Amino acid sequence: MAYPMYNNQYYINELQAMKDRIDTQIRQHQNQTQYQQPLQQPITQNFQLAPNPTNNELESKYAENIEEVKNTFVMKTGIFINKDFTSLWVKDVTGKIRTFRTEEVIEMDEKDKEIYELKKQIQEMKGMILNESEYSNTIADEPDGNKITKRVSTNKKSNAK
Repeated sequence: MAYPMYNNQYYINELQAMKDRIDTQIRQHQNQTQYQQPLQQPITQNFQLAPNPTNNELESKYAENIEEVKNTFVMKTGIFINKDFTSLWVKDVTGKIRTFRTEEVIEMDEKDKEIYELKKQIQEMKGMILNESEYSNTIADEPDGNKITKRVSTNKKSNAK
């Protein structure tokens, strides 16, 4: 079957228009995927094997006993203290451990200091009173007959030559 020339040209024009539309759609799709690809970044996973480095010179942590301190890895000087604050351990990067005992220092205000000084003075006075009463009791208990008095004259000349 032969188609007239006019119909052939019409058919070719239609095919050409269809091809142009498909090419345009392909270009638009390629442009969209180019803009979308940078948004899809690859998934990366980092593993941190050591704690974050900070500018602090010391690490610190609660510890129950020295065994826990011995088993703890430090990357810089570490201070360990028990929860009741009575023992303190200092561990350096070589593994050397120093142990300290601590005690609480209670700051006193002026009134507390004055009360402390007055109590101290009262205790000293009580001690002096007790010592004096003991001394007077021992003297009062001694009988006068047991006392022997010797008089030595310093005016005599000695015969020693």
